[in-house]
Amino acid sequence: MAREPDKALTRATLVVLATLGTAVIATTNPGVVARITQKGLDYACQQGVAVLQKELEKITIPTFSGSFKIKHLGKGHYSFHSMAIRGFQLPSSQIKLAPSEGLDLSITNANVKMSGKWKARKNFIKTSGNFDLSVEGVSISAVLKLGFDPASGHCTVSCSRCNNHINSVRVHISGSSLGWLINLFHEKMESSLRNRMTSEICKVVTSSVSSKLQRYLETLPVTTRIDRVAGIDYSLVAPPTATTDSLDGQLKGEFFRWAHPSPPPFAPPPLAFPSDHDRMVYLGISNYFFNTAGFVYQQAGVLNLTVTDNVIPKESKFRLTTDVFGILIPQVAKMFPNMKVQLVFWASSPPHLTVHPEGLVLTPTLDAQAFAVLPNSSLAPLFVLRLVSGSQVWADEGSALGVGGPGCTCPGSDAPGSETRATVLTVSGFCGHSYIELFILSLP
Repeated sequence: MAREPDKALTRATLVVLATLGTAVIATTNPGVVARITQKGLDYACQQGVAVLQKELEKITIPTFSGSFKIKHLGKGHYSFHSMAIRGFQLPSSQIKLAPSEGLDLSITNANVKMSGKWKARKNFIKTSGNFDLSVEGVSISAVLKLGFDPASGHCTVSCSRCNNHINSVRVHISGSSLGWLINLFHEKMESSLRNRMTSEICKVVTSSVSSKLQRYLETLPVTTRIDRVAGIDYSLVAPPTATTDSLDGQLKGEFFRWAHPSPPPFAPPPLAFPSDHDRMVYLGISNYFFNTAGFVYQQAGVLNLTVTDNVIPKESKFRLTTDVFGILIPQVAKMFPNMKVQLVFWASSPPHLTVHPEGLVLTPTLDAQAFAVLPNSSLAPLFVLRLVSGSQVWADEGSALGVGGPGCTCPGSDAPGSETRATVLTVSGFCGHSYIELFILSLP
Protein backbone atom coordinates (compact mmCIF):
# COMPACT_ATOMS: atom_id res chain seq x y z
CA MET A 1 0.00 0.00 0.00
CA ALA A 2 2.92 2.32 0.56
CA ARG A 3 3.59 2.41 -3.16
CA GLU A 4 0.18 3.79 -4.11
CA PRO A 5 1.03 7.44 -3.25
CA ASP A 6 4.26 7.07 -5.24
CA LYS A 7 2.31 5.82 -8.25
CA ALA A 8 -0.19 8.65 -7.95
CA LEU A 9 2.65 11.17 -7.73
CA THR A 10 4.32 9.60 -10.78
CA ARG A 11 1.12 9.77 -12.80
CA ALA A 12 0.55 13.38 -11.78
CA THR A 13 4.11 14.27 -12.80
CA LEU A 14 3.62 12.63 -16.19
CA VAL A 15 0.41 14.56 -16.75
CA VAL A 16 2.15 17.84 -15.93
CA LEU A 17 5.06 17.03 -18.24
CA ALA A 18 2.69 16.01 -21.03
CA THR A 19 0.76 19.25 -20.61
CA LEU A 20 3.93 21.30 -20.74
CA GLY A 21 5.08 19.39 -23.79
CA THR A 22 1.79 20.03 -25.53
CA ALA A 23 2.00 23.72 -24.72
CA VAL A 24 5.49 23.91 -26.19
CA ILE A 25 4.43 22.07 -29.35
CA ALA A 26 1.38 24.30 -29.74
CA THR A 27 3.49 27.45 -29.73
CA THR A 28 3.48 28.98 -33.21
CA ASN A 29 6.41 31.03 -34.46
CA PRO A 30 5.52 34.05 -36.61
CA GLY A 31 6.49 34.37 -40.25
CA VAL A 32 6.35 38.16 -39.99
CA VAL A 33 6.81 40.55 -37.06
CA ALA A 34 5.55 44.14 -37.26
CA ARG A 35 6.91 46.63 -34.72
CA ILE A 36 5.81 50.18 -33.98
CA THR A 37 7.95 52.21 -31.60
CA GLN A 38 7.05 55.17 -29.41
CA LYS A 39 8.20 57.43 -32.24
CA GLY A 40 5.72 55.74 -34.53
CA LEU A 41 2.93 56.12 -31.98
CA ASP A 42 3.75 59.81 -31.54
CA TYR A 43 3.50 60.34 -35.29
CA ALA A 44 0.24 58.37 -35.50
CA CYS A 45 -1.20 60.42 -32.64
CA GLN A 46 -0.17 63.67 -34.29
CA GLN A 47 -1.78 62.72 -37.58
CA GLY A 48 -4.90 61.37 -35.92
CA VAL A 49 -5.74 64.34 -33.69
CA ALA A 50 -7.17 66.43 -36.55
CA VAL A 51 -9.33 63.51 -37.69
CA LEU A 52 -10.39 62.77 -34.10
CA GLN A 53 -11.49 66.37 -33.51
CA LYS A 54 -13.75 66.26 -36.56
CA GLU A 55 -15.25 62.94 -35.48
CA LEU A 56 -15.85 64.16 -31.92
CA GLU A 57 -17.77 67.14 -33.25
CA LYS A 58 -20.26 64.72 -34.80
CA ILE A 59 -21.18 63.17 -31.44
CA THR A 60 -24.86 63.42 -30.54
CA ILE A 61 -25.38 64.68 -26.98
CA PRO A 62 -28.42 63.20 -25.20
CA THR A 63 -30.98 65.38 -23.44
CA PHE A 64 -29.94 66.37 -19.93
CA SER A 65 -32.67 67.08 -17.37
CA GLY A 66 -32.90 67.77 -13.65
CA SER A 67 -34.81 69.57 -10.94
CA PHE A 68 -34.27 72.74 -8.95
CA LYS A 69 -35.57 74.16 -5.71
CA ILE A 70 -35.80 77.86 -4.99
CA LYS A 71 -36.63 79.28 -1.61
CA HIS A 72 -40.19 80.53 -1.37
CA LEU A 73 -40.85 79.26 -4.93
CA GLY A 74 -40.56 75.55 -4.37
CA LYS A 75 -39.42 72.81 -6.75
CA GLY A 76 -39.24 72.96 -10.55
CA HIS A 77 -37.83 71.04 -13.49
CA TYR A 78 -35.49 71.89 -16.37
CA SER A 79 -33.97 70.15 -19.37
CA PHE A 80 -31.31 70.87 -21.98
CA HIS A 81 -31.96 69.41 -25.42
CA SER A 82 -30.98 69.69 -29.10
CA MET A 83 -27.37 70.00 -27.97
CA ALA A 84 -24.60 70.16 -30.57
CA ILE A 85 -20.84 70.40 -30.24
CA ARG A 86 -19.51 73.60 -31.78
CA GLY A 87 -15.85 73.06 -31.03
CA PHE A 88 -13.57 70.39 -29.59
CA GLN A 89 -10.00 71.37 -28.81
CA LEU A 90 -7.38 68.74 -27.97
CA PRO A 91 -4.25 70.72 -27.09
CA SER A 92 -2.46 67.74 -25.56
CA SER A 93 -3.06 64.14 -26.62
CA GLN A 94 -0.70 61.20 -26.22
CA ILE A 95 -0.51 57.49 -26.97
CA LYS A 96 2.00 55.80 -24.71
CA LEU A 97 3.10 52.19 -24.43
CA ALA A 98 1.71 50.30 -21.45
CA PRO A 99 4.10 47.37 -20.84
CA SER A 100 2.40 43.96 -20.58
CA GLU A 101 -0.98 45.52 -21.43
CA GLY A 102 -1.03 47.55 -24.59
CA LEU A 103 -1.57 51.27 -25.00
CA ASP A 104 -2.20 54.18 -22.64
CA LEU A 105 -4.32 56.90 -24.22
CA SER A 106 -4.43 60.30 -22.56
CA ILE A 107 -6.12 63.62 -23.31
CA THR A 108 -5.19 66.65 -21.20
CA ASN A 109 -6.82 70.08 -20.91
CA ALA A 110 -9.37 69.49 -23.64
CA ASN A 111 -12.07 72.14 -24.12
CA VAL A 112 -15.57 71.54 -25.45
CA LYS A 113 -18.08 74.17 -26.54
CA MET A 114 -21.73 73.25 -27.03
CA SER A 115 -24.97 75.03 -27.74
CA GLY A 116 -28.60 74.02 -27.64
CA LYS A 117 -32.02 74.77 -26.24
CA TRP A 118 -33.37 74.72 -22.72
CA LYS A 119 -36.78 74.70 -21.10
CA ALA A 120 -37.99 74.99 -17.51
CA ARG A 121 -41.26 74.42 -15.76
CA LYS A 122 -42.58 75.45 -12.35
CA ASN A 123 -46.21 74.59 -11.87
CA PHE A 124 -48.05 76.58 -14.53
CA ILE A 125 -45.00 78.68 -15.41
CA LYS A 126 -43.16 77.44 -18.52
CA THR A 127 -40.22 79.08 -20.23
CA SER A 128 -37.56 78.16 -22.81
CA GLY A 129 -34.63 79.61 -24.69
CA ASN A 130 -31.09 78.99 -25.89
CA PHE A 131 -27.89 78.26 -24.05
CA ASP A 132 -24.13 78.02 -24.58
CA LEU A 133 -22.13 75.47 -22.62
CA SER A 134 -18.36 75.52 -22.11
CA VAL A 135 -16.57 72.51 -20.59
CA GLU A 136 -12.95 73.33 -19.73
CA GLY A 137 -9.96 71.32 -18.55
CA VAL A 138 -11.17 67.86 -19.56
CA SER A 139 -8.56 65.16 -18.86
CA ILE A 140 -9.04 61.49 -19.73
CA SER A 141 -6.64 58.57 -19.26
CA ALA A 142 -7.54 55.09 -20.52
CA VAL A 143 -5.45 51.90 -20.76
CA LEU A 144 -6.31 49.63 -23.67
CA LYS A 145 -5.46 45.98 -23.07
CA LEU A 146 -4.57 44.24 -26.33
CA GLY A 147 -5.01 40.53 -26.98
CA PHE A 148 -5.96 38.23 -29.84
CA ASP A 149 -8.63 35.73 -30.81
CA PRO A 150 -6.90 32.37 -31.53
CA ALA A 151 -9.84 31.23 -33.66
CA SER A 152 -9.79 34.15 -36.09
CA GLY A 153 -6.38 35.74 -35.52
CA HIS A 154 -7.95 39.17 -34.98
CA CYS A 155 -6.64 41.65 -32.43
CA THR A 156 -8.87 42.17 -29.41
CA VAL A 157 -9.09 45.27 -27.25
CA SER A 158 -10.71 46.20 -23.96
CA CYS A 159 -10.51 49.16 -21.61
CA SER A 160 -8.83 47.91 -18.45
CA ARG A 161 -8.57 51.26 -16.62
CA CYS A 162 -10.08 54.71 -17.06
CA ASN A 163 -9.86 57.99 -15.13
CA ASN A 164 -11.15 61.46 -15.97
CA HIS A 165 -11.43 64.94 -14.54
CA ILE A 166 -13.25 68.16 -15.49
CA ASN A 167 -12.06 71.53 -14.18
CA SER A 168 -15.19 73.56 -14.81
CA VAL A 169 -18.54 73.73 -16.60
CA ARG A 170 -20.04 77.12 -17.49
CA VAL A 171 -23.55 77.73 -18.80
CA HIS A 172 -24.85 80.95 -20.39
CA ILE A 173 -28.65 81.26 -20.64
CA SER A 174 -30.34 83.46 -23.26
CA GLY A 175 -33.49 83.80 -25.34
CA SER A 176 -36.17 84.26 -22.68
CA SER A 177 -37.42 87.04 -20.44
CA LEU A 178 -37.64 84.42 -17.69
CA GLY A 179 -34.05 83.34 -18.10
CA TRP A 180 -33.40 84.79 -14.68
CA LEU A 181 -35.33 81.79 -13.32
CA ILE A 182 -32.61 79.46 -14.55
CA ASN A 183 -29.84 81.86 -13.55
CA LEU A 184 -31.05 81.67 -9.97
CA PHE A 185 -29.67 78.15 -9.70
CA HIS A 186 -27.07 78.11 -12.48
CA GLU A 187 -24.21 77.34 -10.07
CA LYS A 188 -25.99 74.27 -8.80
CA MET A 189 -26.86 73.33 -12.36
CA GLU A 190 -23.24 73.70 -13.51
CA SER A 191 -22.07 71.55 -10.59
CA SER A 192 -24.68 68.97 -11.45
CA LEU A 193 -23.64 68.95 -15.12
CA ARG A 194 -19.97 68.60 -14.16
CA ASN A 195 -20.66 65.65 -11.83
CA ARG A 196 -22.89 64.00 -14.41
CA MET A 197 -20.30 64.32 -17.15
CA THR A 198 -17.51 63.12 -14.89
CA SER A 199 -19.45 59.98 -14.02
CA GLU A 200 -20.40 59.30 -17.64
CA ILE A 201 -17.13 59.90 -19.51
CA CYS A 202 -15.41 56.63 -18.55
CA LYS A 203 -18.63 54.70 -19.11
CA VAL A 204 -18.78 56.12 -22.63
CA VAL A 205 -15.09 55.39 -23.25
CA THR A 206 -15.36 51.79 -22.01
CA SER A 207 -18.55 51.20 -23.99
CA SER A 208 -17.08 52.75 -27.16
CA VAL A 209 -13.99 50.55 -26.94
CA SER A 210 -16.01 47.33 -26.62
CA SER A 211 -18.90 48.19 -28.92
CA LYS A 212 -17.18 50.22 -31.63
CA LEU A 213 -13.40 49.74 -31.59
CA GLN A 214 -13.57 46.00 -30.93
CA ARG A 215 -16.22 45.50 -33.59
CA TYR A 216 -14.14 47.50 -36.02
CA LEU A 217 -11.11 45.30 -35.36
CA GLU A 218 -13.26 42.23 -36.00
CA THR A 219 -14.08 43.52 -39.48
CA LEU A 220 -10.45 44.00 -40.50
CA PRO A 221 -9.30 41.33 -42.98
CA VAL A 222 -6.53 38.98 -41.87
CA THR A 223 -6.05 37.46 -45.33
CA THR A 224 -5.67 39.01 -48.75
CA ARG A 225 -5.83 37.52 -52.21
CA ILE A 226 -2.74 37.95 -54.37
CA ASP A 227 -3.91 36.38 -57.62
CA ARG A 228 -6.03 33.46 -58.83
CA VAL A 229 -3.67 31.01 -57.12
CA ALA A 230 -2.59 32.34 -53.75
CA GLY A 231 -3.42 34.51 -50.80
CA ILE A 232 -1.47 35.72 -47.76
CA ASP A 233 -2.52 35.03 -44.17
CA TYR A 234 -1.32 37.77 -41.83
CA SER A 235 -3.47 36.92 -38.82
CA LEU A 236 -2.02 37.19 -35.32
CA VAL A 237 -0.49 34.05 -33.80
CA ALA A 238 -0.02 35.62 -30.35
CA PRO A 239 -1.21 38.67 -28.43
CA PRO A 240 0.58 41.93 -29.30
CA THR A 241 3.55 42.43 -26.99
CA ALA A 242 3.98 45.87 -25.41
CA THR A 243 7.26 46.89 -23.81
CA THR A 244 8.64 50.23 -22.70
CA ASP A 245 10.09 50.73 -26.20
CA SER A 246 7.75 49.16 -28.75
CA LEU A 247 4.60 47.25 -29.60
CA ASP A 248 5.23 44.02 -31.53
CA GLY A 249 2.64 42.12 -33.53
CA GLN A 250 3.46 38.50 -34.38
CA LEU A 251 1.79 37.61 -37.68
CA LYS A 252 1.42 34.23 -39.37
CA GLY A 253 2.99 35.57 -42.60
CA GLU A 254 2.04 32.61 -44.77
CA PHE A 255 1.07 32.08 -48.40
CA PHE A 256 -1.76 29.60 -49.01
CA ARG A 257 -3.74 28.13 -51.91
CA TRP A 258 -6.81 30.31 -52.26
CA ALA A 259 -9.02 27.55 -53.63
CA HIS A 260 -7.68 24.77 -51.41
CA PRO A 261 -6.08 26.25 -48.28
CA SER A 262 -3.92 23.88 -46.26
CA PRO A 263 -0.87 24.33 -44.04
CA PRO A 264 2.57 23.83 -45.60
CA PRO A 265 4.58 20.71 -44.69
CA PHE A 266 7.12 22.76 -42.73
CA ALA A 267 6.89 25.03 -39.70
CA PRO A 268 8.21 28.58 -39.31
CA PRO A 269 11.57 28.76 -37.52
CA PRO A 270 12.12 31.11 -34.55
CA LEU A 271 12.44 34.67 -35.78
CA ALA A 272 15.21 36.61 -34.05
CA PHE A 273 14.06 40.23 -34.14
CA PRO A 274 16.63 42.95 -33.38
CA SER A 275 16.09 45.20 -30.38
CA ASP A 276 16.31 48.42 -32.41
CA HIS A 277 13.88 51.25 -31.62
CA ASP A 278 15.33 54.22 -33.51
CA ARG A 279 12.82 54.09 -36.38
CA MET A 280 9.06 54.50 -36.28
CA VAL A 281 8.14 51.13 -37.77
CA TYR A 282 10.02 47.86 -38.30
CA LEU A 283 8.99 44.84 -40.34
CA GLY A 284 10.74 41.50 -39.90
CA ILE A 285 10.16 38.83 -42.57
CA SER A 286 11.50 35.30 -42.18
CA ASN A 287 12.41 32.89 -44.96
CA TYR A 288 9.23 30.99 -44.04
CA PHE A 289 7.16 33.73 -45.69
CA PHE A 290 8.98 33.37 -49.03
CA ASN A 291 9.23 29.59 -48.88
CA THR A 292 5.48 29.18 -48.39
CA ALA A 293 5.07 31.29 -51.54
CA GLY A 294 7.39 28.96 -53.45
CA PHE A 295 5.59 25.92 -52.11
CA VAL A 296 2.12 27.19 -53.01
CA TYR A 297 2.99 28.23 -56.56
CA GLN A 298 5.00 25.06 -57.22
CA GLN A 299 2.18 22.85 -55.94
CA ALA A 300 -0.29 24.77 -58.10
CA GLY A 301 1.82 23.96 -61.15
CA VAL A 302 2.16 27.55 -62.32
CA LEU A 303 5.96 27.74 -62.11
CA ASN A 304 6.46 26.74 -65.73
CA LEU A 305 7.62 28.41 -68.90
CA THR A 306 7.63 27.40 -72.56
CA VAL A 307 10.44 28.76 -74.75
CA THR A 308 10.41 28.50 -78.53
CA ASP A 309 12.74 29.77 -81.21
CA ASN A 310 10.31 32.62 -81.87
CA VAL A 311 11.34 34.38 -78.64
CA ILE A 312 15.03 34.38 -79.62
CA PRO A 313 16.09 37.69 -81.23
CA LYS A 314 16.47 37.31 -84.97
CA GLU A 315 19.97 38.76 -84.92
CA SER A 316 21.15 36.15 -82.39
CA LYS A 317 23.44 33.41 -83.69
CA PHE A 318 22.04 30.97 -81.15
CA ARG A 319 18.90 29.27 -82.37
CA LEU A 320 16.64 26.72 -80.75
CA THR A 321 17.21 24.02 -83.35
CA THR A 322 18.27 20.40 -83.32
CA ASP A 323 21.43 21.36 -85.22
CA VAL A 324 22.60 23.60 -82.37
CA PHE A 325 21.78 21.03 -79.69
CA GLY A 326 23.46 18.40 -81.87
CA ILE A 327 26.79 19.99 -80.99
CA LEU A 328 26.34 18.71 -77.42
CA ILE A 329 24.22 15.66 -78.21
CA PRO A 330 24.98 14.36 -81.72
CA GLN A 331 22.06 11.90 -81.66
CA VAL A 332 19.62 14.83 -81.60
CA ALA A 333 20.83 16.23 -84.94
CA LYS A 334 21.05 12.78 -86.54
CA MET A 335 17.52 11.65 -85.61
CA PHE A 336 15.80 15.04 -86.08
CA PRO A 337 17.86 17.04 -88.60
CA ASN A 338 17.19 20.74 -89.10
CA MET A 339 14.15 20.99 -86.86
CA LYS A 340 13.13 23.60 -84.32
CA VAL A 341 13.32 22.83 -80.61
CA GLN A 342 10.80 23.73 -77.91
CA LEU A 343 11.89 23.92 -74.25
CA VAL A 344 9.43 23.53 -71.38
CA PHE A 345 10.75 24.59 -67.95
CA TRP A 346 9.07 23.81 -64.63
CA ALA A 347 9.99 23.77 -60.96
CA SER A 348 10.30 20.14 -59.90
CA SER A 349 10.43 21.16 -56.22
CA PRO A 350 9.59 24.37 -54.38
CA PRO A 351 12.32 27.03 -54.65
CA HIS A 352 14.02 27.48 -51.29
CA LEU A 353 15.11 30.83 -49.89
CA THR A 354 17.52 31.20 -46.98
CA VAL A 355 18.10 34.48 -45.19
CA HIS A 356 21.67 35.27 -44.09
CA PRO A 357 23.24 38.44 -42.68
CA GLU A 358 25.03 38.84 -46.03
CA GLY A 359 21.82 38.58 -48.07
CA LEU A 360 19.32 36.12 -49.48
CA VAL A 361 20.25 32.77 -51.02
CA LEU A 362 17.71 31.37 -53.48
CA THR A 363 18.05 27.73 -54.49
CA PRO A 364 15.68 26.80 -57.30
CA THR A 365 15.47 23.31 -58.81
CA LEU A 366 14.26 23.48 -62.37
CA ASP A 367 13.49 20.73 -64.85
CA ALA A 368 13.36 21.36 -68.57
CA GLN A 369 12.25 19.02 -71.30
CA ALA A 370 13.31 19.55 -74.89
CA PHE A 371 11.07 18.60 -77.78
CA ALA A 372 11.72 18.49 -81.50
CA VAL A 373 8.95 20.22 -83.44
CA LEU A 374 8.06 17.80 -86.24
CA PRO A 375 6.81 18.96 -89.66
CA ASN A 376 3.21 18.17 -88.65
CA SER A 377 3.68 20.44 -85.53
CA SER A 378 3.62 17.46 -83.16
CA LEU A 379 6.34 17.19 -80.51
CA ALA A 380 8.97 14.46 -80.15
CA PRO A 381 10.70 14.27 -76.73
CA LEU A 382 14.48 14.70 -76.87
CA PHE A 383 15.90 14.92 -73.33
CA VAL A 384 15.25 16.24 -69.83
CA LEU A 385 17.40 18.81 -68.07
CA ARG A 386 17.63 19.34 -64.32
CA LEU A 387 19.15 22.62 -63.17
CA VAL A 388 20.08 23.20 -59.53
CA SER A 389 21.39 26.71 -58.93
CA GLY A 390 22.22 28.84 -55.92
CA SER A 391 21.87 32.58 -56.42
CA GLN A 392 22.54 35.22 -53.81
CA VAL A 393 20.96 38.64 -53.48
CA TRP A 394 22.71 41.23 -51.36
CA ALA A 395 22.19 44.89 -50.50
CA ASP A 396 24.85 47.11 -48.99
CA GLU A 397 23.57 50.07 -46.96
CA GLY A 398 23.19 53.04 -49.25
CA SER A 399 23.78 51.01 -52.42
CA ALA A 400 21.62 49.38 -55.03
CA LEU A 401 20.40 45.80 -54.84
CA GLY A 402 22.79 43.23 -56.31
CA VAL A 403 22.27 39.74 -57.63
CA GLY A 404 24.89 37.01 -57.83
CA GLY A 405 24.49 34.21 -60.33
CA PRO A 406 26.42 31.00 -61.00
CA GLY A 407 30.13 31.60 -60.64
CA CYS A 408 29.65 35.21 -59.57
CA THR A 409 31.21 36.75 -56.51
CA CYS A 410 29.34 39.31 -54.47
CA PRO A 411 30.96 42.58 -53.40
CA GLY A 412 33.17 42.08 -50.40
CA SER A 413 33.97 38.51 -51.46
CA ASP A 414 36.12 38.04 -48.40
CA ALA A 415 32.92 37.82 -46.36
CA PRO A 416 31.79 34.31 -45.50
CA GLY A 417 29.10 33.00 -47.82
CA SER A 418 29.61 35.76 -50.39
CA GLU A 419 30.15 33.36 -53.28
CA THR A 420 27.19 31.69 -54.90
CA ARG A 421 26.91 27.97 -55.34
CA ALA A 422 27.95 26.20 -58.51
CA THR A 423 25.23 25.31 -60.97
CA VAL A 424 24.82 21.65 -61.80
CA LEU A 425 23.16 20.58 -65.03
CA THR A 426 22.04 16.99 -65.38
CA VAL A 427 20.94 15.76 -68.79
CA SER A 428 19.04 12.60 -69.51
CA GLY A 429 16.36 11.74 -72.01
CA PHE A 430 15.04 9.85 -74.93
CA CYS A 431 15.44 10.19 -78.68
CA GLY A 432 12.86 7.90 -80.13
CA HIS A 433 13.53 4.63 -78.30
CA SER A 434 17.21 5.21 -77.65
CA TYR A 435 18.54 6.32 -74.25
CA ILE A 436 21.12 9.09 -74.05
CA GLU A 437 23.79 8.45 -71.46
CA LEU A 438 23.56 10.56 -68.27
CA PHE A 439 26.26 13.16 -67.82
CA ILE A 440 26.85 16.22 -65.61
CA LEU A 441 28.12 19.63 -66.58
CA SER A 442 29.60 22.14 -64.13
CA LEU A 443 28.80 25.50 -65.65
CA PRO A 444 31.24 28.36 -65.20
